[in-house]
Amino acid sequence: MPLGTALETHARQRPEALAACIGDTALSYAALRDQTARLDAALRALPAREHPGLTLSAPARLFALTTGNHAAALPLLATAFSTPHAVQLLDPQWPEALLIAALEAQRPDALFCLTDQTALRAAAARLSIPAYPVETALPDLLATAPAAPLPRAPDETFLVGYTSGTTSRPKAFARSRHSWRASLDASRTAFGLTDQSHTLAPGPLAHGVTLYALAETLDNGATFHALPRFDAPAASALLKAEAPRLVAVPALLQALTRHAPLPFVTNITTAGAKLDPALLAAARATFPTATLYEYYGASELGFLSLSRHDAHGSSAPPDTVGHPFPHVALSIRTEGRALPQGATGAIFARGDLAIDGYLTPNTRSGFRREGDWATVGDLGRINPDGSLSLMGREGGMIVTAGLNVYPQEVETALAACPGVTGAVVLGLPHPTRGQDLVALLTGDTTLAALRAHLAPRLPRYKIPRRVAMLEDYPLTSSGKPDRRTLMDWIEKEDARLVPLTA
Repeated sequence: MPLGTALETHARQRPEALAACIGDTALSYAALRDQTARLDAALRALPAREHPGLTLSAPARLFALTTGNHAAALPLLATAFSTPHAVQLLDPQWPEALLIAALEAQRPDALFCLTDQTALRAAAARLSIPAYPVETALPDLLATAPAAPLPRAPDETFLVGYTSGTTSRPKAFARSRHSWRASLDASRTAFGLTDQSHTLAPGPLAHGVTLYALAETLDNGATFHALPRFDAPAASALLKAEAPRLVAVPALLQALTRHAPLPFVTNITTAGAKLDPALLAAARATFPTATLYEYYGASELGFLSLSRHDAHGSSAPPDTVGHPFPHVALSIRTEGRALPQGATGAIFARGDLAIDGYLTPNTRSGFRREGDWATVGDLGRINPDGSLSLMGREGGMIVTAGLNVYPQEVETALAACPGVTGAVVLGLPHPTRGQDLVALLTGDTTLAALRAHLAPRLPRYKIPRRVAMLEDYPLTSSGKPDRRTLMDWIEKEDARLVPLTA
């Protein structure tokens, strides 16, 4: 059932049921449906531009959204989900120059922003894009636009999204309603979701994990909770009182494990990075009754694989990212041909969840297709039990003394060492070996313990020559370790890195 139909149905059958909350703002399904219909009418009244690369029907408009987790994001995102319009979802944590460049590239029909985003508003004025500060203009739009019936939303573009940009400039892509329709149907079954799966997603709405959590919660008729900004005590309070389900990247999940046990949480979904054994154990202790669903995927591809962890154990070996997601076929390929089981190559997926391609011109890395198969360049292998091991990213391979090393494989081995709570492996230039492996760890261990742990698991050339400890990783806005900053710390011998010596 399309999301617009789902929202209409929930509003008709359970009008007073709570649909979504951010901070002090709470919207029932009837109120959310009403605001969505009014925004549809207001957007239709705007002049339309040409949007090359997007598939939009005549009444549809493209609007940019830079409000982060302001409560106004709820009806605006619901409008993109449920009506013919599309949202260009921009992360307000980006530098102003990057936000302005994104506006210049797509030239949306409208910009919904915050009052204090003055440089962005000035850029919009220069580009003749009407800008609406949501604190003042949105109430006027909602008060004056008619509340017509929700129109049918065709299977066209509804989202202009961006890759996380952790290693390069974020790349724009267009996603169709059809791809998320297929994805929502698959995740409902895979995650065991119902109209009682009230969900807290405490991360940024500009990121795929949280955005998708909003869509799937509304699709199922449950209540979506978000926070204006991440706050672990506030998140814990919501989980105790309102939300039996948590959706969070590992960095936020780790922050919540530092609080008292939360036995009321029954369902956790996490993605964005592989859970290391220490974090998985901490999550099991903090959420003792929860089933934890850990998926591996990509913004461009959707879901790829899934691991399920509960009181009875895990559905896949701990050094893997699980088995193929329902209705998704995986293949390890190189140069247009499939590789045999156990061989390392690019991970390709076949299914209905992938994008068509990037909107960013001259993109030479990341997403590509080979017939029905698509990849973002992640490297992996299929194991004898059908599970998937993640090895790294094409171009991220480290070559030391002429031998290839995939950082993910080493990080997985390091993270399984007792006392280690996090591991990042980088390649540092070396005059004779080409690159040296450097491991940056969180937790508490010794060099002797590390070497004893790694010796039976990795060949000598894959064991890092240098190891340093730190309190916490610098994170990107999507909650992943910021490898650029870590490399800068290494080069500058930053005091936050404490070398681990014998």
